Amino acid sequence: MMGWAKKYGDIFSVRMGTKTTVILNGYEAIQDVFQRKGALTSGRPRIPTFDFLHGRGILCADYCARQRAQREFTLKYLAKADTEKQTEDEIDALLQYIRDTNGEPFDFNSTISATISNIIESILFGSKLEQEGPNVKILVDSIQAASRLSAQASFQNFLPFLSFLPQCRNGNEAWNVFSSHVTRLLERHILGYDARATRGLVDAFLHQSKRSDSENSFSFNDDDLIANCQTLYIGGSETTSTTLTWGMLFLLSNPDVCEKINAELEEVVGKTRRPSLADRPNLPYVNATLMEIQRCNYIGPLSLPHKAIRDTTINGYVIPEGTTILANFWSVFMDEKNWPNPREFRPSRFLDEDGNLKKIETFIPFSLGKRSCPGETVARQEMFLVVTALVKAFTFHVPEGEAIPDPDGSLGLMNEPPRYRVLQAILISASAQRGGLKPGVRLIDPASVTLYSCDTGDIYDSSTWVLVYPNGTGQVEVNNTISTRQAGGLMHKINAVQEVA
Repeated sequence: MMGWAKKYGDIFSVRMGTKTTVILNGYEAIQDVFQRKGALTSGRPRIPTFDFLHGRGILCADYCARQRAQREFTLKYLAKADTEKQTEDEIDALLQYIRDTNGEPFDFNSTISATISNIIESILFGSKLEQEGPNVKILVDSIQAASRLSAQASFQNFLPFLSFLPQCRNGNEAWNVFSSHVTRLLERHILGYDARATRGLVDAFLHQSKRSDSENSFSFNDDDLIANCQTLYIGGSETTSTTLTWGMLFLLSNPDVCEKINAELEEVVGKTRRPSLADRPNLPYVNATLMEIQRCNYIGPLSLPHKAIRDTTINGYVIPEGTTILANFWSVFMDEKNWPNPREFRPSRFLDEDGNLKKIETFIPFSLGKRSCPGETVARQEMFLVVTALVKAFTFHVPEGEAIPDPDGSLGLMNEPPRYRVLQAILISASAQRGGLKPGVRLIDPASVTLYSCDTGDIYDSSTWVLVYPNGTGQVEVNNTISTRQAGGLMHKINAVQEVA
């Protein structure tokens, strides 16, 4: 599409199946149509991929008073909810899960997806699922499968009469598995409903739907509730976990960025606690890194389709009512005018000469206008808290013999990263006292430690370094020489480990 934009301009139309679709390229075109003319271009056409939502909820409902009221209600609830506490609780579980791997490789994609799904579960219901429990697995597997299969059947959104084809049926069946599971979770939750308590967003919706006074500005039925729960799982879980999975891949490929993050965290936060949202304004390099993660391999190259609500004019051309409109966000984030060498991962592009965070108008990862992402605030919080906690607690590597994957995604509903495994730097059983050892004490690697592989015959200073075996124990050898038996271990600086009670 970027090639077409160079030939035909930032705004052009194409015939996609049975529909004429207007394509927007570049920040100026998207801002003009989605923001300045949003009241006329924020409709939603039918999206066959999401037929299981029945045209309801804040994602798929057409632009109308009902949709606007439900969106506004969701925004107000999320602004007031203590999502930091809910996120921190899940990060505790995530860190413990990683510690329990004891240096063994694990699938990062699935692990982070389970964590983010649990955060959404907590926001919706006030409860969570087990990190490795069957409910989390069903949710994560069904969303990932549906996204992958939907990519193979994306043509049905423009040629809906082909929905009988096997690839379309497979994608729709995967979404139905996801939909049925969320519905069961919702039905189980409603059994415990108490009008005097608000366990989560679902209860807040239920309270509102039962009100009959003049303040109840919208009708909210069971179908709306189900559609919005499913929408928030899709929009809140898969998007954030995909971004974080890309993020870890970029950090593995750019260890110098991790070093700079750790230096900033140590200076601002110190060594004894985890970063909180209160620290965020004082961590410009961390914020710049998160923004560059979102930009460098943007997860949603194309917007969900908009629809012209009435006849309107775009770039001097009359756009009839009902015309489908797509925004090419990839053209924004890969625009060399705004982002020199756009495929290069470089957080410093978001910093000024003094190292302060810059506000860049063309950075729009959550879209613009009346259909922008309602979960932006929560997503930004999750990314900040998860990334800073992981980088501060661990040093990650890919397993021996496995390469860091190239940053080439596969297009589903989102720009999906390749699957990969990581392992943590082995936790050390030793004291932080210089040269002293205390077997059996768990220690956190603050991630600023440089790890060195040990080869037979290497000599090291026992007053400064700890030899770490693959089983996680630490020991200083009397002769300071690596034997064949010890080869393959890792070296840690003793004064850089931190004891955990």
